[in-house]
Amino acid sequence: MKSSVKKIASLALAGVFAIGAAGVLVPAMDNVTYAHERYEDGSSNAYSHRVKEEQQRHDSAVRAIRHEYRKDGDEKRYHRRMKEEQERHDRAMEEIRHDYDRHDRHGHHY
Repeated sequence: MKSSVKKIASLALAGVFAIGAAGVLVPAMDNVTYAHERYEDGSSNAYSHRVKEEQQRHDSAVRAIRHEYRKDGDEKRYHRRMKEEQERHDRAMEEIRHDYDRHDRHGHHY
């Protein structure tokens, strides 16, 4: 009889711990899910998001420059604008990298 009571008590205690652990893990999983869904473009942090936005902006600008070149055929203007756009893009990417390195060096994480 005593061993039966001990078994029931230990099973009940194990059940309480399991329910408590599940209650703690479910909100933790919600936070993980939220962190990965924060950006619609699939990026997982602010820096990746900025890189993707900048890349989209660059690609759009290059398409616009190529479209204008096909319309007017001005090769000098095309090369000048492509060079300017590439320099702008390189500066923007360098700024993002600088921000990331400065953030990473201080040990702050999202």
